[in-house]
Amino acid sequence: MENTVSEPETQPESDVRFPIVLRGYDRRQVDEYVRVAEKRVDRHEKARRVAERRLAKAQVPAPRAAEPDDAAGLGRRIEKILQVAKAEAAEVEEQARKEAEETRAAAEKAAAEAETARAETERAARREAQAIIARAEEEAAAIRAAHRAVLAQLGQIAVVVEEVRDRYGDEAGEETPAEPDAVPSIA
Repeated sequence: MENTVSEPETQPESDVRFPIVLRGYDRRQVDEYVRVAEKRVDRHEKARRVAERRLAKAQVPAPRAAEPDDAAGLGRRIEKILQVAKAEAAEVEEQARKEAEETRAAAEKAAAEAETARAETERAARREAQAIIARAEEEAAAIRAAHRAVLAQLGQIAVVVEEVRDRYGDEAGEETPAEPDAVPSIA
């Protein structure tokens, strides 16, 4: 059963595992993980921009009030809003930066693991190919040896046939030509 990355919050980046397939990691799954990570970075980037807009709005000077007591309180309030907005923007920006770094590190680790798996698969394939070639060479050598032995036996049979023909050739022709399959025994 194949694991896929579907929700950004389902697994932290350190727990992501990609199944190894014939030639490394499942490319579709890695692409999906990167796509989800990019969406997460985009979402944090949008949140950062929203926080910056809120900060910019908070920096608009407040209208002056007629009474000095109200103006002093409003100034402190605006100052606190600005401080909160700046802190929030910095926090969102830092979180987005950290997640981007983690995503990049996870992608680099996945790529390194995929390369390691590819190299191991290649080494295993080479070893298997070398073993197949060695077996084929052994079989070919055995076939050549058997072929030479058969040729040697055929040569010996041909010599024996020639000797039989030389020895019994004239007599066999004078007797009965109806027995061509009969071969005299050689002692």
